[in-house]
Amino acid sequence: MKLSKSGHSVRPWRIHEIAPDFRVEDVWSYRTPGAGPDDFPAMLEALQNESDRNVDPRVVRLLFAVRWKLGGLFGWDNPEQGVGRRVDSLRDRLPPDLRQDPIDSPWPDTPFTMVYETSNECVLEMANRTVHHLCHLGWVQAGSGDYELRMAALVKPHGLLGRVYMAAIKPFRYAVIYPALTRKWERAWLLRDQHTSSTKSSSVGHQIRGGITASSVLTRPTSRADKKRPMGAPHTSRNRLVTWGGRLIVLYGTAHTVGALTAEGAARHAGTWFSGQLWNEELASMSPAMSAYWLSINSFGPPMVLLGLTVLWLNRRGIPPPRFIPWALGAWVVVGTVVAGPGVGQDLLLLAGSGLILAGTRRAPASVELPEGPHASRT
Repeated sequence: MKLSKSGHSVRPWRIHEIAPDFRVEDVWSYRTPGAGPDDFPAMLEALQNESDRNVDPRVVRLLFAVRWKLGGLFGWDNPEQGVGRRVDSLRDRLPPDLRQDPIDSPWPDTPFTMVYETSNECVLEMANRTVHHLCHLGWVQAGSGDYELRMAALVKPHGLLGRVYMAAIKPFRYAVIYPALTRKWERAWLLRDQHTSSTKSSSVGHQIRGGITASSVLTRPTSRADKKRPMGAPHTSRNRLVTWGGRLIVLYGTAHTVGALTAEGAARHAGTWFSGQLWNEELASMSPAMSAYWLSINSFGPPMVLLGLTVLWLNRRGIPPPRFIPWALGAWVVVGTVVAGPGVGQDLLLLAGSGLILAGTRRAPASVELPEGPHASRT
């Protein structure tokens, strides 16, 4: 869940004294049901285990693939642009009580390296041609009494390029990256016991600060937390992609219907519609009144509104909409484009909505995958 920047700045983190020249870009919270004040190391271990699994949705992997391709093309990620080259490491600023060994430990499957870790705080850093970025992880007691993970992104953009870059990626962070990260990190907490027992049985340990973890192939979750929804309904941010997809479909249907009634002038035939004159008319040779009726009230616009509202209704209750919906809508747009030519506005709206729903439902949250009841363990 997105928080205000004060959710980070008002807390007594050590990072405030170490990196006052970095600005707070984003603050996000992640639920960890049942967590206590001493569970921060377990959360960090769970995050590293989840990073080892490399189970990001395809849309996330695609975005990062594009980003790394652009970085390679323009030289953003060359070694001379990184920490210790273009910028000094934050480790050089640490007071004696925060200097730890080993230093410069890599975080699994990421470009980040460890700066320091305490009992309730951890900082990672990375740098390239565009920005010096800090990822601050903190352990905070939530209103429910349980502790939860807080992540703050602190950045220092490098010149005009860095500022433009941060502005350009902002929509992707909110619409794709953070929702996917929420599902991944909250799932990591729920699966921590299963992964721990799996790795213990193979006698492979974990080294948190060294960033060395054991990988295991996890199948469908069977832990107690997976057989029921923790803390009631699922977190709404888990399906934010689906939310935006449903909204785009509603917008599409509403815009088409209202536009036909107003901009296209269909509403002026309303008197003819309710007079009964259309009852015996041949559809193959439509009158202007019949054509206006099919363009507006009897078009696909109202069903699209209902379809989008249904997607939103399911999403609010933590139920992933069937994936045949975005696939069918996408195929319908493609066929319509082949037959009637491209309609840039409407085609992009539906394709974007379908893509968001598909991305949001590709990996259902672990907390809602299994049904409750005596037959849950059979799935």
